[in-house]
Amino acid sequence: MSSRKRKSVSSRPTTQYDTRRFHSFEAWTRYTDNVLGRHILAERKVEIYHTELDEFKGELERCNFHKRLTNFADSSIDLALVKEFYAKLYSPEGPSPKQVRIRGHLITIDADSLNAFLETPVVLAEGESLPAYSRYYRMPTDIREIKVALCIPGRGFILNVEGHPGKILRKDLTTLAQVWSVLSYFNLVPTSHTSDMTMDRARLIFVLVTQLDMNVKALIARQITSMAQSNSSRLRFPALITVLCRTRGVASDSLVFERLSPVINLAYIRKNCWNPNDPTIIIRGARRPRARPVEAPSTSAAPPPAHIVAAPSTLPPADFQCFEAKL
Repeated sequence: MSSRKRKSVSSRPTTQYDTRRFHSFEAWTRYTDNVLGRHILAERKVEIYHTELDEFKGELERCNFHKRLTNFADSSIDLALVKEFYAKLYSPEGPSPKQVRIRGHLITIDADSLNAFLETPVVLAEGESLPAYSRYYRMPTDIREIKVALCIPGRGFILNVEGHPGKILRKDLTTLAQVWSVLSYFNLVPTSHTSDMTMDRARLIFVLVTQLDMNVKALIARQITSMAQSNSSRLRFPALITVLCRTRGVASDSLVFERLSPVINLAYIRKNCWNPNDPTIIIRGARRPRARPVEAPSTSAAPPPAHIVAAPSTLPPADFQCFEAKL
């Protein structure tokens, strides 16, 4: 009886992954090994009415931030969709692309596409090729100018170990500066480090407080692509990405959704942003803390250290690392 040789079957394992959602095994690996376990940093919705902090509300409307950037009609966040978006946007060879295909629909996140979606046009002064925000970032930093705009009287920057202005304590900020900083922490340049204000953050808040026009679409677009290449930290702009995908026709099959961060309204501002030592803004219903009786200082005690150390009035831009978007 003649023996027959069996044909050898390849022992190479075939890896299974979700081919319905992911176009490549590399994107699936990025999703499972990195993006899936990361948390999000959800945006905040703003609900400020007329006669309530009019200066803040007026600037929101002037910049068109009130239309989409701070007004999410559907406040639910599709977490699975957001993580799929960031996994596919990742590029192992270099910078992330400006577009990605999500469940058969092309999502473009370049500056022009975001501008049309957010309805935040770039305003240029006559004869200028850059908005006021970009021109400001190319100028030397005027420390006194920032201090006057953002701090309550008698307060300013805390110097770092090198003797340069390093940060502003939260308790030393005006009410308006604190409101803008909260919005920036979640909707403009998201970060989970919100205790004190760094120099770069102070420059951004100065632009907002002094009503300088900025190219917010490019600022957000660059952060999204940078976040896609990052291997840690929370995923930013989840509500914006969810709405952007839904607007482009992406179908959702999720059963569980995340919520936005707490809304910024008068009650939130009164509790978390109002500075009773700020003479420029008075909020109805907010109570000033009772002053504690001051004891007479002991003659033998050493004099307390100065809270604020004098700082140079101007610093060259090279002394500080500016935000990602120097547009």
